[in-house]
Amino acid sequence: MKEHIPYEERCGRKPDFVVRYKIDLSEENKNAKPGQGMRVDFLYDGDDPQVEGIHMIWPEILDEDGRVIRDTTPGNIPNEGFANMWILIEERREYHHKRLKIGTKGTWWRGGRIANVTVVQINAVK
Repeated sequence: MKEHIPYEERCGRKPDFVVRYKIDLSEENKNAKPGQGMRVDFLYDGDDPQVEGIHMIWPEILDEDGRVIRDTTPGNIPNEGFANMWILIEERREYHHKRLKIGTKGTWWRGGRIANVTVVQINAVK
């Protein structure tokens, strides 16, 4: 197993926001095994991926104590829980922080739905 290094250690900042997630695989992804370090994008609820697009905002799965899970084994994350969210494109952080609110709903997307998410915490842009 390759160990996941928390993005906070890599980036030197806090995550942009935190979501509550529930894995809900679309038909296209029915054989997927979501795990720590997965490269999924973020789709705001109500947006069309062909029109508004999807966003490079990656999840970092937390354990039941709120610590980053380091095990990257595919399929080795809880079916539901919490995740730190990281906006990858620095120039887009302000846009997203203006759009995000507690309760904002979205989807983790990789060619189809991986999970449904709800924003539960927003951190300051610094």
